[in-house]
Amino acid sequence: MKTYKSIFILVIFVILLFSTNCFSQESETYYITLNVNTSVINSQNESAVSNFGQEEGISNEDYTISVNVGDTIIWQGLSSSSPNDVVNISSINYEGGKNIFNRNRLSGNGQVPEQVVGTVVIGNVGEFIKYKLSFTVLNDGRRRGGTYHIDPKILIKG
Repeated sequence: MKTYKSIFILVIFVILLFSTNCFSQESETYYITLNVNTSVINSQNESAVSNFGQEEGISNEDYTISVNVGDTIIWQGLSSSSPNDVVNISSINYEGGKNIFNRNRLSGNGQVPEQVVGTVVIGNVGEFIKYKLSFTVLNDGRRRGGTYHIDPKILIKG
């Protein structure tokens, strides 16, 4: 009888250990860097002179990051033309699909260079979320143009 009890306890322990390892998921942090040619950007070419470092043939609008619920995304900008220029990511605005951040707008942190941080709080595997990334550019401390926008996607992975 004592042997069966010991085996039963061992089996329960192994099941708990296995289920914890299989179903627990470590949250990850993703850095999304928008590279901008700050010396030539204007309202007519914002998408042509900006990219996320994606493969050729993938537009900024089709650029997709895959994340899990619980993951953190940090959007940041970088000038590809001058170390003295700044790309400020001012906001992330929900546009379509499930609102995985539970807020329609994620604001920048107010620093220079400005970044936006968001943590995915809800979502189902396979869902695509459309959002608008808004950014501004400073050339040697002076604002260049207005606010620019790019519309990439987020995919909830499993």
